[in-house]
Amino acid sequence: AKHWEEYAEDEPRQPAEHVNLKQSRFRRDPRPIDEECDCYTCRTHSRAYLHHLLSADESIGGSLISLHNVAFMSRLMASIRAAITSDDPMALSREEARWVPPPVLRRE
Repeated sequence: AKHWEEYAEDEPRQPAEHVNLKQSRFRRDPRPIDEECDCYTCRTHSRAYLHHLLSADESIGGSLISLHNVAFMSRLMASIRAAITSDDPMALSREEARWVPPPVLRRE
């Protein structure tokens, strides 16, 4: 998962640490947390359903999100291990660019 803050189609995507599924804009969102993720949560549950679970303080909501987060971190660490053990000196830099969002410019 590339944790990008979700905006309307006409607005630029801004990097963020997470997507807050408690926000009302996810109430009817049929997409998974991350469309590129193949974890159980992303394969079987929509953002709208997760929004409902979190809004209703259902403990299963946190469990499903934790499953996604663990899958994300497992993929991240596997790609970092592969980059470190490869013979390509630029592999780690490419992995960093793939997983780490660019710095956010602060609007003051």
